Amino acid sequence: MSSERPEFRPIETAPARKLWPYAALGAVLVVGLLYVGKRNAAASPAQPAVLSNVAGKPEVKAPEPAAAARPAAAEEKPKSAAGPNVLGGAVAAAKTVAMVARAELEREIGRTQSAQKQSAAYKKQIADLEKQLADAHAQIAAVQKAKAPPPPSDQEQILQMLAPVLRSSNDGRP
Repeated sequence: MSSERPEFRPIETAPARKLWPYAALGAVLVVGLLYVGKRNAAASPAQPAVLSNVAGKPEVKAPEPAAAARPAAAEEKPKSAAGPNVLGGAVAAAKTVAMVARAELEREIGRTQSAQKQSAAYKKQIADLEKQLADAHAQIAAVQKAKAPPPPSDQEQILQMLAPVLRSSNDGRP
């Protein structure tokens, strides 16, 4: 039994896409990002303080005597050295953020310590309340023990044990 149709239909595939336009677009995007990053890094020292509204812990440092002896012209760096130094700007920004983070860290440490003190006070209060509760339970047990009737004497215990036997031997008659 032969048929003119093939056993399986061929699967239609989409034509292969060319990859070079995507590679070129990616390269242009990377170059653009590098340009913008370099441009922003050079412009960032012009903006003096990003987090100037946060009050930091003031640190007073005594001036070094060697710094006073140096001429002012030697301290200034040329502008051309600051431009390509992208990491230097990032480090300066990180130091500023670190100072702010240190103030926040100290504030959080203070909050943590106060919470620990409050927790210790609560634990002490709980221990005192548990002691009072144990004393109250002991007093209640003492009152209940005082109100309880005295235990039966030996003679009464013997009569209680023999009472069912005595009743059954007399056929229920006293």
